[in-house]
Amino acid sequence: MDKDKIALQAKIYLYHLNNSTKENGIKPTENWIVSQVTDAERIEIERNFYPTVSTQVVPKTMLDFSDHVLFLLSSSYTNIPVKERSIEYNKDATYVIAYSADRPRR
Repeated sequence: MDKDKIALQAKIYLYHLNNSTKENGIKPTENWIVSQVTDAERIEIERNFYPTVSTQVVPKTMLDFSDHVLFLLSSSYTNIPVKERSIEYNKDATYVIAYSADRPRR
């Protein structure tokens, strides 16, 4: 996958994250956590937290995709509250997921 397609996918991911922020009334004090996870970890997070925003990423492009997402999150045009401006690399990851730890499922 070339850099332009990765950049486009990252923009689409942030579009969905921004929509979820607005639709669910995420306050600036409620931060999103963005992580690289396996399928089993994604299912567990989706079971325990709502809302979540996830996307499947080809493992060989995971690092570039995550870097582009972080770059876009740190730019001034986004109002998405993120707890940490870093994503820990997980070599087995196939998904990037964002969730708010302040919003567990009840």
